[in-house]
Amino acid sequence: HDTVIGRDSLSEKYSSTECHARAAMDAMDRLISENKPWSLVVSFHNPHPPMVAAGKYFDKYWDLKEDFCVPPSIDTTHLEETPDKPDKNPKIQNVDAVKEWMVSYYAMVEEVDEHIGRLLRKLDESGLRKKTLVVFTSDHGESLGAHGKKGKGTFFEEAIRAPLMFRLPGVIPKGKEINIPTSSIDVFSTVLDYTGHAVHDDSDGESLRRFIDESNVNPSHDHEYVVSEWDVRKPAKRGELTNNLMRGANFMVVKDNWKLVIPKLESNLSYDQLYDLARDPFEMNNLLGSNAKSASKEIVGKAEHLKVLLYEWMNRMDGSKGLYSNPVFNAGEGRGDITEVQLRRTWNSSPIWVSDTELRFGKPSIWGSMYTRNEFLYIGRTTEGTLQVDKISLEGTDSRLFELSGFLNGYVGSEKHRRVKVTFRSSGNELATHFLDARIRVSHSEGEDIIINLHML
Repeated sequence: HDTVIGRDSLSEKYSSTECHARAAMDAMDRLISENKPWSLVVSFHNPHPPMVAAGKYFDKYWDLKEDFCVPPSIDTTHLEETPDKPDKNPKIQNVDAVKEWMVSYYAMVEEVDEHIGRLLRKLDESGLRKKTLVVFTSDHGESLGAHGKKGKGTFFEEAIRAPLMFRLPGVIPKGKEINIPTSSIDVFSTVLDYTGHAVHDDSDGESLRRFIDESNVNPSHDHEYVVSEWDVRKPAKRGELTNNLMRGANFMVVKDNWKLVIPKLESNLSYDQLYDLARDPFEMNNLLGSNAKSASKEIVGKAEHLKVLLYEWMNRMDGSKGLYSNPVFNAGEGRGDITEVQLRRTWNSSPIWVSDTELRFGKPSIWGSMYTRNEFLYIGRTTEGTLQVDKISLEGTDSRLFELSGFLNGYVGSEKHRRVKVTFRSSGNELATHFLDARIRVSHSEGEDIIINLHML
């Protein structure tokens, strides 16, 4: 459908956002008057198609539209290296048309913002500010012309990123910003944690309090990556599904500045996608497109690393029903996600790959009496035969701050990987040092030793 944008001729007093806010204000009055614990969800529909904004807000942004920044990815040439297609409406690839669209979108955002302010002021006036957890979030972002698209339906940053804010005065520090990728699956767990009901959390999420309090040490696995899943099929008549899993992307994994996007089926004909978001923030250079077979060993190692993280996540989420191992949960397509993802590889196989050539440690936290942080190094083989790892050891004058555990020597078979747990421990004096003289040496049967430098973020 064409994107409808414009200026509403009615007063903002009659907008859907105003109606939602008025209902929420009335609900707050009633709940507060009952003088007992309460919960209120306010789901503003906007910003959302049709992009028709109240004149009060529309006019402000119309006068500013020439200053709007349209992302360079509006030029869709790069999509030839991805499974994605630009929107069928050519206006979505027109800079001037997209700026007009932004007018309505930004106007809708400001209107929502103004009414959230009203709700927060009412909370303040009630005297409950310090006793109330406030969560502000959304279910997805908006492409706004990026990659020649509108709406959601992709794994590009503009579509998958959404705001997530928590406020609980005296408990959550004001102005604290977390730059670790998180997922909406964790919001419910976080609410239960901060309201004292974590014992009732049977969800698949994890409380984000570990990031807010800076208490995460990655005790048993990497806690600082996210997975997103999208099934392109839709229910049809008589239990059938539209489309199939042979085209398009279904899984996204984000770790640090790296993003991997792959399908559910080994035999899917689409390109896989790997982006270095630090060097390519607009995602216009897919490192696993038509050039996948010529990818460097560092790119291959990172693709394998993120695929392993997805594999580990699916195994943790699989449960007694086999949500990711039983083909029934893909309506019989494929052999189950775990098997299909494990076998999928559009890049070259390698006799040895490592996840990192520079292993960067996140901020350590107090664990017992020491500042502690765990990171994980992965080593694998994807060609036939067996990799022999003779020794994995620490070197450097600062190596005393680190310990290795898990896989330290032995054999790695074809299509297998092993994990090395790397632990940093310090009394605190070294925390200000970003560059340490410490590295890991991997001695193996496939050639020269591999050196992995260790750094503090």
